[in-house]
Amino acid sequence: MVSSNPYADPRLLERVLRRLVGREREARAVLAALAAGRNVLLQGPPGTSKSTLLRAIAEEAGVPFFLVEGSADLTPQKLIGTFNPAKVVAEGFKPEFFEPGPLVQAMQSGGLLYIEEFNRMPEEAMNALIRAAEDREIAIPRLGAVKAGESFRIVCAMNPYDDVGTSRVSRALLDRFVMLRVDYQSREEEVEIVLRRTGSRRRWLVELAVDAARATRRHPAVKMGASVRGAIDMVLIAEQLAGDGALTLDDLKLAAVMALSPKIWLKDASRKPEDVVEEVLNELLERGAYRWAGDAGGEGESPEEGAGAEGDPEGSARRVIELSETAPRRAALAVASDPTLLEGLAKAGLKGLDAIARVYGHLPSWARERARAYARELVVELARGYAGRRRLARGGGPEDAVDVDVDGTVERALESCAKPVEPAFFSMKRRGRAYALVVDRSSSMAGFKLVLGSLVGAMLAYAGEGVDDYCVLAFNTEVEAIKRLGERRDVEDVVDAILALEAEGYTDIHKALLAARGELLSAGYEPRAVLVTDAEWTAGENPLLAAPLFRELNVVCVPTKWLGFAKALAEAGGGRLIFARSLEEAFEKLRNLLVQS
Repeated sequence: MVSSNPYADPRLLERVLRRLVGREREARAVLAALAAGRNVLLQGPPGTSKSTLLRAIAEEAGVPFFLVEGSADLTPQKLIGTFNPAKVVAEGFKPEFFEPGPLVQAMQSGGLLYIEEFNRMPEEAMNALIRAAEDREIAIPRLGAVKAGESFRIVCAMNPYDDVGTSRVSRALLDRFVMLRVDYQSREEEVEIVLRRTGSRRRWLVELAVDAARATRRHPAVKMGASVRGAIDMVLIAEQLAGDGALTLDDLKLAAVMALSPKIWLKDASRKPEDVVEEVLNELLERGAYRWAGDAGGEGESPEEGAGAEGDPEGSARRVIELSETAPRRAALAVASDPTLLEGLAKAGLKGLDAIARVYGHLPSWARERARAYARELVVELARGYAGRRRLARGGGPEDAVDVDVDGTVERALESCAKPVEPAFFSMKRRGRAYALVVDRSSSMAGFKLVLGSLVGAMLAYAGEGVDDYCVLAFNTEVEAIKRLGERRDVEDVVDAILALEAEGYTDIHKALLAARGELLSAGYEPRAVLVTDAEWTAGENPLLAAPLFRELNVVCVPTKWLGFAKALAEAGGGRLIFARSLEEAFEKLRNLLVQS
């Protein structure tokens, strides 16, 4: 037998709190309202334990609990109930033929009716609650009046951020409720909730998932972030991806994207939820606060796994090189955990540069800066070696000089910080060739592809005989000049500028090719270019319309589903397709191309 006012039990709060993590303020407030005979409206974002709180109150108070999901399909008939049509046709209207809905069931049993997504109900269904909330009875045609038990209460919940598919709640109805705002819990409470709900032994994973969910709530592009449900889902998915083995960075990102992206609501429709989630996760991992090794349930899951034994730097570098080909994200974890590995990679020449290129886009920002410095030195050193330390493209040498270029020599001396420099000369040779290096910097060109672009730039700078000058343009839907024709700029600076490019946006190859052609023609050169791209044309006009405008258009392309299009561009431009699966392969093919120039 349910007490006339079970919510007034002085020991009820203590029992309810034993079933919750935190929420003492909210539990006290709701119990006080229910004990006072009031109906309650809870306002707050999804995943803030509103239903958990209400279910705990109902079960500990010993009252029946009825849960209703508010939606456009919830009619007054579904809420109140209807007579069974078949029985009515056969025998007419009888009280026993009435099939009560959740509102009538809650009233008759003195239960707690909880309506989620309250403002998604049609106005007609909302209005059916007014008399039940105020007078504790409703009149049903052909059945009569239904009076509510003493412990009957209505609790509704609504998301204040949601404005899609919602209805306006009338003042008449709001006047029959008291309201409580329920917000997200503290980090410590959310960590405890996820630990309880998942049973995970990887505490670092739970903390990372909670922090990722909480970070989405603060992100400037997000209107409504992920709740603790997102953290729970991320941990459960990550545990399944790991199985009995180790969690990789790929596993973490996949779990985060799957769990969090459907739970966030963006302000800017042009952005993708997946990109925001990856951005948030990368920022958290860059802080270095989450460690695999030694964590309960994560034994042997050190980020350094596979990187080699301590005291064997050459062996470690070799293992990172091997790992970078098949699992670049795991190799990036190894490098981020032990940045001294970069020195070993730098000593490995082209293979080491290839490894740095593959991990580059997966490194945290502080490690990426160090990797960029090593990549810059390697690229320039390799390009010089290919050229046999011949002269730079542009500037001339004494064998074809008419006079010393004083301004150019002084400029070199100032830029070299007092190191010895070779003088620059004016050339008497007939104008030869110039190339435009056109580097795709769209969102699909991160890491390896930009390092490849920097290598092409350095090789053009050291191209030697037959190449007078070169310019460098970077593009997505806009074109940026890194080096113009006739501009004196150290190769190291050009390489560094390419490596520093942020890969973002769409790909307008047509616009970039026209800009490169204009740069060459304005300086009096025939249009020749080297385009570094994955050929994923996603913006602007068809690049095949611009390619035939070149005397020579060579396309350096990485493995891509657009490989056929890259080949078509090179053929239309009268150039060659250089398909590069690795920097080593690209280096050899580029050397053959530029020697023939």
